[in-house]
Amino acid sequence: MEKPDFCFMQLPAHNVAMSLRKAFSTRGEIYSRQTDERMPFKRPTPEAAKEQGIKLRHAAVALPVFPVHGKWHVGLMKRTEYPGVHSGQISIPGGEVEPDDTDRMDTAMREFEEEMGVDLRQSSLVEGLSERFIPPSRFVVTAFVACLDHEPRWHVDSKEVAAVLTVPMEALLTDDALRPHPIELKPGVTASLPAYEWEGEIIWGATAIILTEFAFAWIDAMKGR
Repeated sequence: MEKPDFCFMQLPAHNVAMSLRKAFSTRGEIYSRQTDERMPFKRPTPEAAKEQGIKLRHAAVALPVFPVHGKWHVGLMKRTEYPGVHSGQISIPGGEVEPDDTDRMDTAMREFEEEMGVDLRQSSLVEGLSERFIPPSRFVVTAFVACLDHEPRWHVDSKEVAAVLTVPMEALLTDDALRPHPIELKPGVTASLPAYEWEGEIIWGATAIILTEFAFAWIDAMKGR
């Protein structure tokens, strides 16, 4: 990926959201394909997983994007340690769809407020990222981008969130940003997988996939501003 001109950073969140919507609406399928090409293997699509008889679960996440000292960042969370497949991992805030949710965006906003203590109802939410199937948890994840005018004041749920990680977009856009890292999948089993690294934290799995697709859209949005 190329490192773009960051004068785009001065635009209000609403304008950023408009540029991203345009990018996703015109080139969304291209970003999805470019992302798959960066991965060592292609995960099953939600449709393929369903055809295989896998009992799917559904979730939605919201990736917050905001300026810090004139440069845009994304906000991620480090999960607490718990008996589950995503224990201790860096992830995008979100969670499972509940019966009372009106749609996937409602799920993303509800979960974001529960985990991060921030109400996104007045922010600009952008859809267009690919739905992604996560085999270990059987989740089909719908991701949104929440464009904010400044970094929120976090009030995290300490039972679910161990820390908040703010990553500058620049760190996702260099040619070597996504590179192989040894990942322990389970005790005694390690694999070399594409991941980002920031402040000593390794960002891999579905989070890295979503960030990669978002980075492709971000570059185009800046070019077309």
